[in-house]
Amino acid sequence: MRLGKRRKIKPRKNEQGFALIWVIVLLLVGGLVLSPLLVLMNVSVRSAHFHEDVMLDFYAADAGIEVAAYKILHDDPNLPPDTGGSWDYTLDEDVNDDQVDVTIDNIWILAGLEDPSYGTEPHHELVTVGHITEFDEEEGTGTYMIEMTYDASLPGELKLDRVGAWLPPGFSYVQDSSGGITSHEDVPDNPTQSEFRTGTALIWDFDKNIKFEDLPPPGGGTPGFEFPIKRILYFKFSPAEEPNGVFSWMRTTRHDIYLSWDVASGTYKVTSTAGDTTIESYIAKAKLYGRVSEVYGDYRAIGQSNMIDSDGDSNGIRDTLLFGADARSATLNDIPDDANVQAAYLYWSAWRRYPTDISDYSEGEVAELADEVDRAKFWRRPEGGSGSASWVDADRVQILPNEDSDGSPHGWSFSCRANVTDLITWNGNGKYKVKQIENPDGITEDDLDDDWSYAGWSLVIIYASAEEEAHQLYLYDDFLYVDEYGGGTEEHPLAVELEGIEGFLAPEDADGRLTVFVGEGDDCWDGDSVKFNDNYLPYEDDPYETDPPTNPQDDVWNGKSSGIGGEFIDGVDIDTFDVSPYIDPGDTSAEVELITGTDSWNLVYVILSFRTVAGTETGLFPVRIMTYTYEEL
Repeated sequence: MRLGKRRKIKPRKNEQGFALIWVIVLLLVGGLVLSPLLVLMNVSVRSAHFHEDVMLDFYAADAGIEVAAYKILHDDPNLPPDTGGSWDYTLDEDVNDDQVDVTIDNIWILAGLEDPSYGTEPHHELVTVGHITEFDEEEGTGTYMIEMTYDASLPGELKLDRVGAWLPPGFSYVQDSSGGITSHEDVPDNPTQSEFRTGTALIWDFDKNIKFEDLPPPGGGTPGFEFPIKRILYFKFSPAEEPNGVFSWMRTTRHDIYLSWDVASGTYKVTSTAGDTTIESYIAKAKLYGRVSEVYGDYRAIGQSNMIDSDGDSNGIRDTLLFGADARSATLNDIPDDANVQAAYLYWSAWRRYPTDISDYSEGEVAELADEVDRAKFWRRPEGGSGSASWVDADRVQILPNEDSDGSPHGWSFSCRANVTDLITWNGNGKYKVKQIENPDGITEDDLDDDWSYAGWSLVIIYASAEEEAHQLYLYDDFLYVDEYGGGTEEHPLAVELEGIEGFLAPEDADGRLTVFVGEGDDCWDGDSVKFNDNYLPYEDDPYETDPPTNPQDDVWNGKSSGIGGEFIDGVDIDTFDVSPYIDPGDTSAEVELITGTDSWNLVYVILSFRTVAGTETGLFPVRIMTYTYEEL
């Protein structure tokens, strides 16, 4: 087989230099792309260095904040005082090659919220304490309680128009969760909310100014006469975590005591600068102050009768007056030497035969009766001193009609109260008596020798002392007539049940005392008793009792007074009971029930004292950073 001749292929003339063109195109494109790419790479490197510098500046400034928090925690002596001021300093060593400059300002906690024109110092008469009461993990909320306390020591009325609270960043108010004083028709159910210090300010502005004592008491019901007067506002917040730095306050309409705030909350503004970065932070610190919502002290109650049964008849009918030189005294001798009298109230009460029937009296006619009994001549003598007597006018007079067993009218009785705090200028120990009741004529012979006859007085002294622990006191003085013919509870229809005894917190070794002033108690009639937390008083080992018992459980209003050593004082009971065995650690409320059987009597007052945990807990322990913002200069 013959093979053909191989053909030789030659390149075309028009393809010469084709590869060179592509190389040139690639070089041109590469030149166009490479220049911006190199620029971008340079910018990225420079940006990385810039952000690294900013980060290092931020960490350096943050170190300044942490050092400031340490100084605040340990009460550095250079810190500005509570009255204000600044402290500028530089950290001893550079951080990340940066000098760190720090300024600590001690600022008024309400700065930017309230007008400082009327003072930025707290008042011991009006106290605000806020604390967290519980967390509900399932609901995801916590409860914050604002306790507002007033000792009523200032002349004139004290009216409120605002209560507020501040929640730190990350926390929010739970709508429709407010309680306590918000049950008053002129207190809004929900607060207005506004941003403040990167958190939230909650403000309840009242629809009108409200007297402090007219706000609903803890537990609801009708406001009583307690000392100190305590009111609460509580609300829920979320999440169920501790809100670092939360605080509360209230505002009045008076310029002499305009604002009250949670003084256990201190606030410092810290500014830290490193390089071109500045961090601004608010730091809260819990401070221990002597001003809390309870009284570091207690009370004493004494008194006497101004009428006795002189002939010893079987029913103990009182037929002899003890006024003037015959007036009997009562002595106090166990108040601590360092005590200061915070409040003193004198009560006097008696029965009058005429007019026999006042059931249909108008307000004006009742007022005329009150004018006949609204003065008492009060004599007092301090230990080791000389005595003096003064006429005192009642600031409250209450009148009640009385009835016989068949429902027919049988005269009337009265209870008067006078604030005599200014008349006791020592620690309170000494002798006291009421030399005359009523002005000008006194009780007459017409008001004697009757089953209803009685006249007596009692003095309640509330004192503060460094030797005492914190107590919460409740003084109720609504004048009540209790007889065997109705009223009371379903279980005990012949009874008086007191409500609203709430707001204390019983410690591990809790204790409590109760004193009752009753008029027209008789030893010849039994069936009257008193219960505390469903337990009859007194208990077997009550230290106020004597042997035989001063106050048997079925005849407590018998004219014998444990409040003055078991002395028989005829027709008047001033009985003190130890209720400590019936208070459990952690208790926050109590129930008191006064029961009658055969005897009829008048309740003048009940005073209770509970040792409690001092209300200085604010949820700040011990230093927390509340807000944290920064900027580049």
